[in-house]
Amino acid sequence: MRPANLIILYFALALAPLLLATGLIEGVGNPARLLATALGLLAFAMLLLQFVSSGRFEILYSKVGINRTMRFHQLTGRVAVLLVLLHPLLFFLPDSFADIPQALNMLRRMMLTNLILSGTIALCAVVVVVTAGIWRHKLSVRYEVWRAVKVVGVTIIAIAGAHHVFTVGSNSQALWLLTRKAYRVVSVREIGGGINEISLEPVKGRAIEFVAGQFAWVNFRGAVPVLDNPFSISSSPDELPRVRLLIKVRGDMSARVGELEPGATVCLDAPHGNFTLEGREGEAVYLIAGGNGISPIISILRDLAHKGDKRPISLVFGARRPQQLAYAEEIMAMANKLDLKVFFSVDEPPSDWVGGVGEFDAATIARNLPAEQRAVCA
Repeated sequence: MRPANLIILYFALALAPLLLATGLIEGVGNPARLLATALGLLAFAMLLLQFVSSGRFEILYSKVGINRTMRFHQLTGRVAVLLVLLHPLLFFLPDSFADIPQALNMLRRMMLTNLILSGTIALCAVVVVVTAGIWRHKLSVRYEVWRAVKVVGVTIIAIAGAHHVFTVGSNSQALWLLTRKAYRVVSVREIGGGINEISLEPVKGRAIEFVAGQFAWVNFRGAVPVLDNPFSISSSPDELPRVRLLIKVRGDMSARVGELEPGATVCLDAPHGNFTLEGREGEAVYLIAGGNGISPIISILRDLAHKGDKRPISLVFGARRPQQLAYAEEIMAMANKLDLKVFFSVDEPPSDWVGGVGEFDAATIARNLPAEQRAVCA
């Protein structure tokens, strides 16, 4: 076999995992993070192929010569190391020089999280093995010691790297699971008082299945595990495949929600939580919500309205200002479908306010609790 054909075969094998995954990662958000994932797959494949090009296989080096084989081994090894280093860095590519400290801090957090720990171990092992190989003579390390370090290092790289690739997937961030978790932004609208409602639909495949009251881990910046945040699902299951989330601006990642454009892609890991009425019996339902805490409550109310539930339902809902009583009009309109009693309260009432004022006390709760009925409370 000609040397050129061996080189073509090498790169075909190195690119095979990436080519197989290409159809599964459509629409996974930020291009830099998509590139980071691709480079990670390519780097891992190249590192595994380093064993083949190490000069131990006569069937290969007899065709091109041991010197050429070892030179190719060294060059591809250095390329693989560069890709390994770029893999995590691209996940936190800053938008400007001012964002560099924050990006580095987030990178540090990611590298130390338990989910990414095996990847961090593999990366460190790569650096140690390559450094030992390049500077072996300058460090005056005995050949036997260097060989032992290399064998141990390569074994760690193979095991930890494989663990990183596969176990990250089992935690809802794997490349082949992203497609069914990838959602496209349909709309973003401000409900009032710094609260936004974001509507999402799956990019492809089946939608997530959930029970009213559950929440989702949402990632607006790709598939980096430490960058996701929990948000309650405000829509009811009958609205699937569309999913709605109620997100209040708090100065962190949630502040960027209002900037999302229709068509942008986010990743969802759901469902989670047991704040539901499933498996709980009662002659009445009693719900208490404060501020953005109405999100799982409105999901439950919408689900009850859809099912035509006949039980008496009481809702005590408070916020700082009337504008922050999200879905207040919709909740009042639900009285036409449900046996619903609602009590609104605010901390800063306007002059024409007719509801409650201040925090809920025992008297307020007792006054709105369904009398002489065994209630499901949430």
